[in-house]
Amino acid sequence: FVLGVRGACLHEAAMAAAAALVPFAGAAGSGRPPTRMRPLPSGQAEADFKAEQAGLSGYGVELADNHLDGYSYKPDRPKADDRQNIKPWEVSLSQQMDNMLGPIVPRQTPENWTHTDFLFEVRDGIAYCTMNRPAANNAMNDSFSAGWRDAIAILKSRPDIRIAVLTGNGRMFCAGGDPKSFQAAQAAAGAISQGGQDAGPTVPDGAMIAGAAQTLELTSSTRGKDAMAANMARDFFEWASLPQFTVALLNGSAMGGGVGLVCCCDMAVAVKTAHVTLSEVKLGVIPAMISPYVIRTIGAANAKKLFVTAENCSMPQAKEYGMIQRIVNDASEFPAVVKEIAQKIRACAPGAVSLAKRTIVNCLNQPMSASLMNYTADAYVKSRKGEECEEGMKAVANRTKPPWVESIIDVKET
Repeated sequence: FVLGVRGACLHEAAMAAAAALVPFAGAAGSGRPPTRMRPLPSGQAEADFKAEQAGLSGYGVELADNHLDGYSYKPDRPKADDRQNIKPWEVSLSQQMDNMLGPIVPRQTPENWTHTDFLFEVRDGIAYCTMNRPAANNAMNDSFSAGWRDAIAILKSRPDIRIAVLTGNGRMFCAGGDPKSFQAAQAAAGAISQGGQDAGPTVPDGAMIAGAAQTLELTSSTRGKDAMAANMARDFFEWASLPQFTVALLNGSAMGGGVGLVCCCDMAVAVKTAHVTLSEVKLGVIPAMISPYVIRTIGAANAKKLFVTAENCSMPQAKEYGMIQRIVNDASEFPAVVKEIAQKIRACAPGAVSLAKRTIVNCLNQPMSASLMNYTADAYVKSRKGEECEEGMKAVANRTKPPWVESIIDVKET
């Protein structure tokens, strides 16, 4: 009898607990369609469960505190913290990257330039950057990157330079990243043999270990690879954000990171025989670091086609996509094109050109908001109250030319 009462009570308690978990009311066979119950407030639901947990405990049924977790879906949706979403006009991306990676400090000057894989020449009002690894199709290695980074640091601090030209020596503009440089770095560190295979069980001496430690760290460890990738991503961004008007002169085809260089420039001129190719997917990787610049230049639909198919894109097609603005017969026509560009840039205030470029980058893909409108208003006020605007207005009133028009841009003749 005791067992019977106990069993009946347990059954009644279980039914009561089950009823609390059923998401709708209506008895089976009653003819009434089940109707959804209004969910209880979280505090009340927790109190009800605690009461049921205590009641069942008196009958020897112990429910764990997380017993109801399986009955309710709790989506894991991290809440966005607007305070962490720093707008590029609040703290520039360059400053954010400097805080993370350290500032870019040039190790060389144009006068004592010794980078042989990346040449840098400064003339009045214009700088020429030339990728100089023709035997490797101007593929990007450590030496190339060091020269490119120094050139970027110098250009950022030289408002007197109005135009920055990027081109290459040899038959290709740039073949992208150089996988051989990674193997060479590993071989120099003793990680692999010069043939690319795992090194034998030879024991390097102390001097070799000391000299190779940093190389191994930068080329083999996760932290080193992350740092290398972050620095390379920063280089692309800094080139795209230079205060100068940047021009890519494609003396030949571009692949991978070379396509990113093209899209980072403000204008691109190419010989008609060139092609652009993003073939990373054939190697099981993706062109991630250059994707922001390629996508914003040619659009998502065209980027999908080039990223996923790895097809060769001709210059007429690249021009239709918006990647190339002008096609010439051969490289001998480049000087005339640059001279034409220089004539237009001379008429523009250099500070206004820099601010306009920065405003475009900051506004790109930003949703309309009060913060964005305030930023654009502040940018206009900054330019309107600036020295250049004052000089420009005086020139209009006096029917004279502003001072920047008189500055020289010394374009190469050949």
